[in-house]
Amino acid sequence: MNRTKLIIAVVLTALTLNAAAQYSQLGSKNEFMLKMELGYAPFMGNMGQAGDHGYYLSKFHNATGANIMLGANISQDWFIGAGAGFNYYHNMVQGMAEPLMGANVFVDVDFRPIWKGVMGLDYQPTTIKWAPLVGLRAGGSALLGKAEPESYGTTLTPMAEFYGGINWYYMHGLHNMEHNWHSFYATIGVAYMQQTVYLPVRVGWRW
Repeated sequence: MNRTKLIIAVVLTALTLNAAAQYSQLGSKNEFMLKMELGYAPFMGNMGQAGDHGYYLSKFHNATGANIMLGANISQDWFIGAGAGFNYYHNMVQGMAEPLMGANVFVDVDFRPIWKGVMGLDYQPTTIKWAPLVGLRAGGSALLGKAEPESYGTTLTPMAEFYGGINWYYMHGLHNMEHNWHSFYATIGVAYMQQTVYLPVRVGWRW
């Protein structure tokens, strides 16, 4: 497990350095962006081949978690960055599931179409309050401190998520002659991690 924690620490350091490098190279149409969010992901089902001890999360573990992402807001519509998150896996209803902690590292890309077309010409409105949102994430997920004797060795698995939602631009419009796209957002999606499919619902802040 110490090896797993070392891998996670190295990946987090690399992602942080990458985000800093992105920020230093942003052009006039791009800007640094931070995203923070909280979410709850109901258990939908296990997927794939179970090991000798069964699935990693076999007792209908739901996931409560928090994520933080750093990256670039590109030409207003796009965000691409690196993120890290922590999950608390639990089942409060059945009372038979061992609570577990987990960590994720991932790349996050989302698209918010805030350009409009009039008579074949694209323009960017000076004020906009709402915009749809679609995105995807891909990376890795690991359980932290899984108890013996049910240790699976490494619990590092692929992680992937597709999501959609809506943004509310609470500071919409022009400020000092520059667009200001700070927003709150809400999403729902489908995610795979730890041999399990989840239905994550999230609320977040984009700055």
